[in-house]
Amino acid sequence: MRMGNRDRRTAPEVGACVVCGSTDARVLSFTRLLQGERVTVCGSHKTAHHRSEMIARSIEELRAITGDRRKSA
Repeated sequence: MRMGNRDRRTAPEVGACVVCGSTDARVLSFTRLLQGERVTVCGSHKTAHHRSEMIARSIEELRAITGDRRKSA
């Protein structure tokens, strides 16, 4: 789901990606959890969440879904 201009203007200040901890404001965005909660993520983890075709229920589940897949190889 893309953010509209109004969402961007009224969004709280962005801190860090909840998955990897990146604080570079140039790459930070938001994604929504199942109950509608908006959480801060970097672009890579936003893309991974979208591509997973699952909507995470919690930050812990988001981390599991979008975690580093290279570790399992």
